[in-house]
Amino acid sequence: MRILVLWRKASDRLRNTIIDHAFCFQRYDKENEYFYFNIFNGRRAEDYEWIEQGLFDAVIFHYSALSLRTSEKHWGNFHELMSRVWRDDPCVKVFLPQDDYSCTARIWELANEIKADKIYSVIREEDYSIIYPKDKIGNIDIETVLTGYIEESYLNTMSDKPHIDRKYDVVYRARKLPYEYGKLGQLKSEIADVFKEKLSAQRMRIDIANTNDDGKAILGDAWIDFLASSRMTIGCLGGSGFMDADGMLKKSIERYILLHPNASFEETKTQLFPEKEDNLHGMLSPRIFECAINHTCQILVGDNYHGIIEADKDYIMVKQDFSNIDEVIDRMKDIAYCENIAENCYNKLVKSEQYTYRKFAQKVSDDIKDRIRIPHNEKYDSTYIEVKCRSNNCKADSEIQELLLRGK
Repeated sequence: MRILVLWRKASDRLRNTIIDHAFCFQRYDKENEYFYFNIFNGRRAEDYEWIEQGLFDAVIFHYSALSLRTSEKHWGNFHELMSRVWRDDPCVKVFLPQDDYSCTARIWELANEIKADKIYSVIREEDYSIIYPKDKIGNIDIETVLTGYIEESYLNTMSDKPHIDRKYDVVYRARKLPYEYGKLGQLKSEIADVFKEKLSAQRMRIDIANTNDDGKAILGDAWIDFLASSRMTIGCLGGSGFMDADGMLKKSIERYILLHPNASFEETKTQLFPEKEDNLHGMLSPRIFECAINHTCQILVGDNYHGIIEADKDYIMVKQDFSNIDEVIDRMKDIAYCENIAENCYNKLVKSEQYTYRKFAQKVSDDIKDRIRIPHNEKYDSTYIEVKCRSNNCKADSEIQELLLRGK
């Protein structure tokens, strides 16, 4: 099969998890051909003119590309282009969105416009009626997948250094999320504040910080090394507490915060969306797997982690109201206990080989194969397609560099 992957490299600094997720198909599926097209800010119409109907067996809209839906400046043009290029193409059309709860209506609209076959969503099945109701997506197939998996190439390079020899006791980075993510979204920064205060008094070696425009974000291989440098890290489920289908809640919150920069979440909620309560389930983040690979013990807010990892067996559980935090800290001081928890998690997630990008790529490939309606035509060979994609990707990279030089 010939499969085109539409992805987006928005800057020169990308999280490893984006690259691992987008390129897992090419890396692990050797039976089929994958071609990668960087849409950047949507690209121009002429960049797609070479794509003829029947050229591909399938097109995958990667989450990095679908994230363009949050851009008022670029989404309209991109939506129009995608409709023009793919609406009548007989190939299989697959969506891999993430953060489905934000600007959800644009996912619905594009999926319907191009007659998408399947959406692999990170939303849990019990939340389909909220995020993907039948009156919005019709008969488009929905299936839950994880936000990330284990990248096998890391396994031989990850740290298995004994905990006693590690630089830190606890490390953590998280961005303070905007209020449109609900209470669940605020938990990431709340646990940083609570643990930083508590652990500072314990003389533990910590490096805990929120990363909102303060230069403390850690990306690429440095992030993996950061996790490997510590005995433990803290965390919680990712996601949002509720859906902002049209993005209007986000806009109203942004306007309010401009006028009231010190407004708390509760104040903002009372003023703007008092009737909204968290009604979505959180999701397991790629960090869970990154920690498992590094044998780094995780202290996580108690919740249902897709039934994959168990509290006080694969991670140390802190209650959502932090009422057991003193007991948790006592456990954190026990190096042997923490190493045992980390080992359990490693065995469950890594050694089992159940949660790899290889398996994910194979699943998507098998599903596409089963849905092929008309095999791709052989009018152009693979070299022609690769040259066209590479030309576009180089053009996108030059635009990124130009924007960076201009400070935008």
